[in-house]
Amino acid sequence: MKGICALHQVEEELKESHIYPKFVINHTKNTGSKYFRRIADPNKRQQDGIKLYLLCNDAEQAFSKKEKWFAENIFVPYLGGKYELPYNDNLYYFAISFLWRILVLNFKTDNSLSKKWYYDVIVDAEKQWRNYLTTGTLPSNEFKTCILFMDTVSKNNSGLKGVDFYLTRALDATIVDNEPQTCLLIYGKFNRFIFWSVLKNYGDEDNLKSVEINPNGGVMRIPQRIDYFPILSFLGNRIKEISELPLPNQDQQNKIEQEILKDPKAFWESDVGRSLYNDNFNLNQ
Repeated sequence: MKGICALHQVEEELKESHIYPKFVINHTKNTGSKYFRRIADPNKRQQDGIKLYLLCNDAEQAFSKKEKWFAENIFVPYLGGKYELPYNDNLYYFAISFLWRILVLNFKTDNSLSKKWYYDVIVDAEKQWRNYLTTGTLPSNEFKTCILFMDTVSKNNSGLKGVDFYLTRALDATIVDNEPQTCLLIYGKFNRFIFWSVLKNYGDEDNLKSVEINPNGGVMRIPQRIDYFPILSFLGNRIKEISELPLPNQDQQNKIEQEILKDPKAFWESDVGRSLYNDNFNLNQ
């Protein structure tokens, strides 16, 4: 369909663009999750991730090259057990392209966004990120952009349900703020990778050194040290919020059970099966 490319701001034939990279969707399906259910609509099964008519072909190709780099140099090596990951400017580009898409998704789907206290801040961030993605000019504001590598939860003392599943399997994207208006993050995660960018400093951003992405390159060493209240508080609240949402209705639960019963051994040996078992074992031990 014809429309304005969100990246290049010109009228072009638009592609149906993924918010989460296609390789992420494929990996999630291949490791046990054949269908996707949105947090807000658990009764609707989908065979693909969130897609919008968003980008022209040139923009899609530019993003695709960075996604391929991330998949080959970060995603696959980390999931394969490599914990020292050298990177170049492609990691920063990939992170910004992912978070920019999340921001654009919010602009297109949240009609109340213009009434938020942070509206002017995110409008400015979107422009700066779009300019970087098209020209390579780094944002003038010092937005700290971070990546946090997660692993299975071997011990859960939080009392929260679904911690392992959220941290290692869930796809999530949102704008994070607080009532005192002292914090603003753009947040996105898939599988064992959590990304965020700080649009309003909370005050202890020096604690982000081991997770911050250097736009010019560096080395990510895992495990990382993270002592940043906004993201730690958000993760706990987000997991709690999701655990308290209604389950799929009985008809949908029956469909899930039927899928598992087709090959229960394969399901419980899959990544998603191990995660569900791990959550139950850790919470009840």
